[in-house]
Amino acid sequence: MNENLNERLRILKLLEEGKINAGEAVRLLDALNGGESRKRHGPPHGFSFWHTMENIPDMVSSAMQDAFKHVSVAEKTEYGKKSKMILRGVSGDIEIHGADTDVIVIDKEGLAKVMENEDSLEVKTISGDMRITMPRSTQLELRGVSGDIQLNGLSGILEIASVDGDINGRDLSGSLKVNIVSGDIDLHYRKADHIEIHEKTGDVVLRLAKDIAAEIEIRTGEDEGDIECEFDLRDKIEKDNYLKGTINKGGGKSQINNDYGDVSIQKK
Repeated sequence: MNENLNERLRILKLLEEGKINAGEAVRLLDALNGGESRKRHGPPHGFSFWHTMENIPDMVSSAMQDAFKHVSVAEKTEYGKKSKMILRGVSGDIEIHGADTDVIVIDKEGLAKVMENEDSLEVKTISGDMRITMPRSTQLELRGVSGDIQLNGLSGILEIASVDGDINGRDLSGSLKVNIVSGDIDLHYRKADHIEIHEKTGDVVLRLAKDIAAEIEIRTGEDEGDIECEFDLRDKIEKDNYLKGTINKGGGKSQINNDYGDVSIQKK
């Protein structure tokens, strides 16, 4: 394995362990490649890292094969209720459904390793899609490299760091923290305690219940993204690439930063 490949795998490991965020991982990977994508395209395509990362899932799968050699590829398993679910993945789409249940059901198609702790369940994936049903209030931490994420009916604390892939959510409540480099975000919240979204390149749509109580603050890159809001805001502050205000009586704070893309706040 050459030195460049070793460095790429080391960067991915740091991302998986949460020691660096998605944006830092992409910058490091791009630097290994001499910054060629930025030289060719310039912003916003400078963050389109496919040239650097197109073979990463295969490389990681090969490098970590021994750790997963005793794990079956496709299976459906059931676990008892946990307060926290942790998913760390490299490639594959993930669907997570919140339900009125006391068990966690994992239906996976690809290579994955499940580790059950006293009050948490950790899943590490290399490739393949996954569908999970779990109690609505379960805290979720998800870190991945590529793949779409679908969330439904969850009300716990959500933390997501994904390098490439769309994030869609319906019938959500609770708190959310997202850091994504490439991909669109479309989320529906009935109630939001706190929302924090950091997007590099992609559009963000936040659909909020008409009677929601919230404070919003939105920033987009200079001359790069438009901001739209369907709500009549109190204490409104609006200028180029910036919007701040209060929805209804005010409540949880929603902050969105988008470097290269549009942001839309819609009534649901």
